[in-house]
Amino acid sequence: MIKSTTLPAEENARLVRCEQIIERGFAVFFEVGQALAEIRDAKLYRASHDTFEDYSKARWDIGRSRAYELIDQATVVKAITDAGVNLSAVADISKRDVRELKKDLPAAAKQIKDKIKKGAAPTEATAAVVAQMTAKKDQAKADKKAQQAEFDRQRDENRAKLPDAVKQSDAAKDAAIAAAKATQVSGLTDAERVQELEETVRILEGDIEKLKAENAKFGDMKVLFDQGGFEAVIAAKDEQIRVLNTRVSSESADKASWAKSAGYWKAQAEKLGYTSQDDIVIPLDGAYFGGVA
Repeated sequence: MIKSTTLPAEENARLVRCEQIIERGFAVFFEVGQALAEIRDAKLYRASHDTFEDYSKARWDIGRSRAYELIDQATVVKAITDAGVNLSAVADISKRDVRELKKDLPAAAKQIKDKIKKGAAPTEATAAVVAQMTAKKDQAKADKKAQQAEFDRQRDENRAKLPDAVKQSDAAKDAAIAAAKATQVSGLTDAERVQELEETVRILEGDIEKLKAENAKFGDMKVLFDQGGFEAVIAAKDEQIRVLNTRVSSESADKASWAKSAGYWKAQAEKLGYTSQDDIVIPLDGAYFGGVA
């Protein structure tokens, strides 16, 4: 948007000076980038345009990306020259170099300066630092990719170990989501969409109840599995079986003892003349019980 207001005299002089630099040619990108940065940062464009992007396009016929590219190049070159590198040695610095160096410009400038002090040529020092930063970035990408691959492997492995009920629940949920996405472009009315969402909620609530039941059933086993894998689960089950076997043996011994005692007292009752049809009254004061016969 073109405007017709004016700048204060001092700022207008700065604008004229900056524009004269730009007019000398884009080949001197360092001065051009610095001039563009000054116009942008001080908003010297505001007398004629609302934004720096509008100004760059209308006044110099360059888009936003090119203008900021020139500014970035100038910023990087200034940092390197401030570190002691001659401007002519880095005047042809590439776009790729700029992208890499500006990610950590203070550190990059220091590394370049240190290499020059050790005898490296400015261009060689700059290229070496760019190569180091590129290699570091590539290694970070490779590490991230490997980490993601390991996460995916563990996820797939754990999914394969899930109970069938959970797998079926996940499949139903995925199917419901896919169906919902497919119907979003079919022109459903608001009422139909609400009904569809309610059905999806019903399915998900059913899944939640199933998962709660599974957790209640296998919760203890999951804790054991997390602590020691399948070996811990099997060991715990073996211990439960051992305890049950011990209980069965103990109760069986008790029952055998009770049966033996019952047989003895039955024989004693028969000696006293009782039969199975009689109500047996045990003489607690008899000789058999320590009383007086």
